[in-house]
Amino acid sequence: MKRSATIPFLAIVVALLVVSCAELVDPTTTTDTGIGATTTVEAATARIESHHPKDKGWELVWSDEFEGDTLDETKWGYEQNCWGGGNQEQQCYTNRTDNTFLVDGFLHIRAEQEEFTGLDGSEDWDNVDELGTTTLPYTSGRIRSKGKGDWRYGRFEIRAQLPFGQGLWPAIWMLPTDQTYGGWAASGEIDIMEAVNLKTVWTPDNNAVHGTLHYGAEWPSNTNSGTFLQLFDDHPADTFHVYALEWEEGEFRWYVDDVHYATQVADGWYTQVTEDDGSTTVVEGTAPFDQPFHMILNVAVGGAWPGPPDESTIFPQEMLVDYVRVYQCSTSPDDGKGCATVGEGAVLVAGKQPAEPAEDLFTEAFTGKFDPASLGDTMTVFEDDQIFPWKWDSYVASGSLDFELIETDDDDHRTVIQTTFNTDESVVYFQAPVSYDLSEWVDGFVEFDMRVTDLGRAADFMMKVDCVHPCSSGDFSIGEPAVGEWTHYRIPIADLLANGGSTLDLTQVNTPLVIFPAWGDQTGAVMQIDNVAWTR
Repeated sequence: MKRSATIPFLAIVVALLVVSCAELVDPTTTTDTGIGATTTVEAATARIESHHPKDKGWELVWSDEFEGDTLDETKWGYEQNCWGGGNQEQQCYTNRTDNTFLVDGFLHIRAEQEEFTGLDGSEDWDNVDELGTTTLPYTSGRIRSKGKGDWRYGRFEIRAQLPFGQGLWPAIWMLPTDQTYGGWAASGEIDIMEAVNLKTVWTPDNNAVHGTLHYGAEWPSNTNSGTFLQLFDDHPADTFHVYALEWEEGEFRWYVDDVHYATQVADGWYTQVTEDDGSTTVVEGTAPFDQPFHMILNVAVGGAWPGPPDESTIFPQEMLVDYVRVYQCSTSPDDGKGCATVGEGAVLVAGKQPAEPAEDLFTEAFTGKFDPASLGDTMTVFEDDQIFPWKWDSYVASGSLDFELIETDDDDHRTVIQTTFNTDESVVYFQAPVSYDLSEWVDGFVEFDMRVTDLGRAADFMMKVDCVHPCSSGDFSIGEPAVGEWTHYRIPIADLLANGGSTLDLTQVNTPLVIFPAWGDQTGAVMQIDNVAWTR
């Protein structure tokens, strides 16, 4: 479930895996839950069952059976904010019993269609006292065990029934309790189960459950790997399934009921940290997945991955959770090894490793190499080629793009960056591996030339300036450009500072320009960029 200040970071890389899950035979009853529709809830006798393997050495160390009348706040805390989770989600998370409650031994996390006003940022951010508020059109619940249930290695088992409809995004996942290796996703993210748009038009993403790891460096240099499982016999929105993850040192295994469908090992992930001199180092061992993580249960509405709800979406929607159980491997609790349950049909997800650094000036130490204070009235970022220390690159959350330096026949624009978007979730940016004090440009401008040769699905284009996640100006609309014509943009930096939700700190700028068609509507767009500079 992604999570950067503005980029979704859920970016999921899926392998095509189709496995039929064994049909459940538990008796069921139909109960009116009071949400405007009937929900099939399995009988109480079935709810005591666990799919954890017998005689494997797993010992129960933490659980919540949700048998009381109120959420056990010795085990869970509420998240309360309206910042959109870094994915442009459209819900406010609240601690109200309208959104999170217990009935008849089940946890209900309910998404409602209603306007709500709350914190425009995360309560975990250092600048939380400076944040304002924002209003969003939906409410929902998000609870976490941070500081109350934190684990390194074990078996994590959650029995749940999922919501459905366009724009619904239930998730059962884990984040690091401490940011040992840096901000998201350098310190990792573990997605036990995610699903989007259940019971809508079939796509490889929809009507499946996903298991994913996020890792690499801090956004936007992060990456991820994972796969999904189609459930043909018992739809996850119609009945309960047990979603489980086994985590041992250097290995993860994903399960639905008794089906082991995916494995990832340490050769397929990494953590890369940036040193004070701007150089990067890959941490040895199994980092970032060698630290304690906590669990999160939530239902998001909208966002970059599922897209927004539409007229077909029925509200309210709920994720029902029967239990959460955490087991420790008794044979070797320090590394979690010796209790593995291995199925023959599981896919070994290849994962990713960092590219070898290019042998050019950008691999040199940055300290003392660039001093913005010594510049005149123009700081050139790109003109026919990248200008030290600003290296151009792209981030793709899902799908792909063609990103290249091309020669044009235009005498005013000889060599430009051209991006063809085969995705709805990507950005182009110029970035240095360290931050610089650009506060002398406070009364200046961000300038660039852009030509769009094909709009594709795009109807709006955005730009922003970042100062190391989550510090950012936030997305700033530059409108829909004329097709086939070069347009010069001159954005006052004062406007970026005043942008709604902006946390831009000009003393810490590392990314002087991020540009992209509006998130979620990019496919088919072809964009050319030239003459990027800050002026004053």
